[in-house]
This record gives sequence, C-alpha cells and structure tokens, in this order.
Amino acid sequence: MVFDNVFIPWDRVFLYGETKYCGRLISRFAKTHRMNCGGACKVGFADLIIGATLLAAEFSGVEKIPHIQDKLIEMVRLSETSHACAIAAAVKGREEPEGSGVFMPDDLFGNVAKLSIAHGFWEIMKLAGDIGGGLVVTMPRLKDLDHPEVGPLLKKFFQSAAPADKRFRVAKFLQHWTAGLHGPGTWHGAGAPQTQRVMISYLTDFESKKKMAKKLMRMEED
Repeated sequence: MVFDNVFIPWDRVFLYGETKYCGRLISRFAKTHRMNCGGACKVGFADLIIGATLLAAEFSGVEKIPHIQDKLIEMVRLSETSHACAIAAAVKGREEPEGSGVFMPDDLFGNVAKLSIAHGFWEIMKLAGDIGGGLVVTMPRLKDLDHPEVGPLLKKFFQSAAPADKRFRVAKFLQHWTAGLHGPGTWHGAGAPQTQRVMISYLTDFESKKKMAKKLMRMEED
C-alpha cells in the first residue's frame, strides 16, 4: 500500500515528526497484538478447526476411537493454553503511562501467548489433517456432484454417516486451513517466534530464579 498525497484530518494525526516516540509506539502495538493474536484471533480460528475436525471424524464414524479423541483433546489443550496466557496478560496488565487511563497487557504473558500459538497452531492443523484424512486434499469439486454422469457415483461412494455434499464441505473447509495461508500467517503475525524469544529473555529475571533455587538448596551466595 502506497500513500501518495493523501489528506489526513489533524484530529487523526498522532505523531508529526516526533520520531523519538516511534520505538515506543511499535513496542506498545506489539504487546497488544501478541496478546490478541495469541489468545483471541488464532484461538478463535482453532475453535473452528476443532469443530470441523470433529465433524469429519463423526462423518467417518471414528469419533469414539481413543486415539482420535486423544488428538482432539490435544488440539483443545494447545488452543486453550494460549488462550489462558492471553487472559493472564490482560488481567495482569497495567496503566501505561500511569494516570493516562490507558491499560496495556502484561508483556511477558503476551509474548508467551503468541509464541505458544505460533507452534501450537501448526500442530492443530497437522492433527486436523490427520483426522480429516486424504480427502482433505484429494476431494472432488462440490459441483461435480451435479454432473449427470459422475454425480450419482460420487454420492454413492462418498455416502457415510453423512451425505457426500456435507463430507465435501467439511473437507474443503479443513483444506483452506491445513493447506492454506494460515500457518505462515500465524507464524509471522505479530512477529516471528524469535522476536518473542528475545522479548521473553529480556523480560525474565533469571537471576532471581537462580537465587531462589540456591536458597532452597542451602547454597551460599558467590
């Protein structure tokens, strides 16, 4: 996107040459974006994927098989772990700057939420593809069901616990997630994982953790 001679009303101008604030602006944007990306946006996507994956399992008649249930539970665990971190980031947020009336999320929990979902979302998509089966990427087109010659055969051979058209819709839905743009989008959105690792390292007081461990082990301070 290129802005070329675009009129912007003064009441929508927040910085005008004050470049010294750019770093702080980006930092504050990043901490809110990582909380939202990790705990709201991608968790909402995960809910959709989990729901569609369960439908795929039901349509194939395998929803009660233990290893299928284990995989569905794992998908929920991955999603809700990130969700919990985002909620913690919001609850532990603080006014910034003090007296401004503007509250920002806790930086550490926000970064953990985003890093968790960056890795977890790939796993969720993998499990969805596993349960959805090869149909997710090899399914015929929906409009083939209306073909006078091919349609009746597809309806006959893809009939299961659900009619062929419902199976195809679920497979196509999962295809958009598991073989689409969302993996790299989640990985890089709000900053690639190495960005979160750098921030987590910066925000974590490792020395205090070391001191607690040494105290419990009755080690003398160096």
